[in-house]
Amino acid sequence: MKTFFTSDTHFFHDNILKFDNRPYDTMEEMCGEMLKLWNIKVSKNDTVYILGDYTWKQSDECIEYLQKLNGKKRLILGNHDFRNASNKYKNLFESIKDYDDIKVTLDNGEKKRCILSHYPIHFYNGHYHDTIMLYGHVHDTRENDLVLQIAEQLNNLGDPCPVHMINVGCMHWNYEPITLDEMLEK
Repeated sequence: MKTFFTSDTHFFHDNILKFDNRPYDTMEEMCGEMLKLWNIKVSKNDTVYILGDYTWKQSDECIEYLQKLNGKKRLILGNHDFRNASNKYKNLFESIKDYDDIKVTLDNGEKKRCILSHYPIHFYNGHYHDTIMLYGHVHDTRENDLVLQIAEQLNNLGDPCPVHMINVGCMHWNYEPITLDEMLEK
């Protein structure tokens, strides 16, 4: 059983194709390819944390599509997620939270504490204690560049203020969920 992460999948959000300059011509192509990539990597017993902006619609057709995605899904709410979702939509997830603090077991057996938020937070709980901040929201934009620049500046201070932050946005990881081991390798 593995633990995966992703964010900003924006299933059924037509405008995202242009916004992210995604390598798909249509939403149908994007959803089809992302479903294939997801289900190749993720088994039914794996856990997938979705750090926000999962889908743009909660119609029956969209919910049927989302049910085809393997794994036990846990949603960290983003700015495009449904706060007043239908029960059909809520039932897609084992949990729905604004924020989470979890331990992930790496392939070598080591446990890593991770803070999960849709939004990047530089001064997160545990940043002095080898904790990793996983986030999304900023896609591959100027905001993402600024998040990384600020993190680098904090890490380079004479009296270090350590931060370890990783953007789990699907556009950074071949449009598929990613394990913490895979992130740390890169």
